[in-house]
Amino acid sequence: MKAVSLGEAEIDALGIKGDRKFMVVTKRFGECGPSDATHQFMSQRQIPLLATVKATVSSSLDSLTLSSHLLGERKVTINPAKEAESGVTYLARIWSEVTETVDMGDKAAAFLAQIVEKDRDSPYKAMDIRLVMMKKDDRVADDKYTPRASLGWFGGLPKVSLTDGFPVLIASEASLEELNRRLLKKGKGAVPMSRFRPNIVVSGTKPFEEDSWKVISISGVLFHLVKGCPRCKQSCTDQYTGKVSEEPLETLSEFRAIGPIKENVYFAQNAIAHDSGGTIRVGAAVHVLERGDPIFDRS
Repeated sequence: MKAVSLGEAEIDALGIKGDRKFMVVTKRFGECGPSDATHQFMSQRQIPLLATVKATVSSSLDSLTLSSHLLGERKVTINPAKEAESGVTYLARIWSEVTETVDMGDKAAAFLAQIVEKDRDSPYKAMDIRLVMMKKDDRVADDKYTPRASLGWFGGLPKVSLTDGFPVLIASEASLEELNRRLLKKGKGAVPMSRFRPNIVVSGTKPFEEDSWKVISISGVLFHLVKGCPRCKQSCTDQYTGKVSEEPLETLSEFRAIGPIKENVYFAQNAIAHDSGGTIRVGAAVHVLERGDPIFDRS
């Protein structure tokens, strides 16, 4: 949904506390066995107008409010803990993984259905769109990219929430400036950082210097940078209107198709937070503790 700007954030093993605990899903078609997913995750890739929805979550996760300028003054507020008492659970698929989630009720679902209805071209209007909350922390980071230094005491992989793959995404202003320089040179408009939905934005670097970072420290919190983030069509979605264009993927493909999978283009770095956690704040210094060769998706 819409990005939420924070002046400070508490970091735990799952990234920013409270982040990616909720997810939009739709019911899957066909027969489902007892261990098969009954629902499929949805994002701005399928429903671009989710970019207009603001989700305001209390620090204790006892209040969630949904709003959107597309629906005027209408808001929906739920208590996730109370909704979870209903006991309605789904096995939901996120890419190739299946995890248990709990339904957040009809009020939230009806609000999201109204957003989907605003998209004339959406194929999801007649589908059952639901909001769910993470129930079990049974998902882990991809072991192909997870460094040994971020493993648990007994070699366990770091846990992840309802995110695509890793808890934290780190981007730099210098990299965005280089992209926008190329866009402007072609007579196209610059794009804001919100297109890439990073959790942490750093300044004072060279363009794409973050590709070589392996371990950084911010306010004493350690982050292991694991791999470049391949960008999908979601980065082409205006984060205010929900409208989709061809940029910035078209321009990124001209100079950031640099991994072994040639159709992938990269912007920002996926990261894992050290499980000791802590609090980071806007304006804090970033210390690069280790550098190495860039890592991108392996073919």
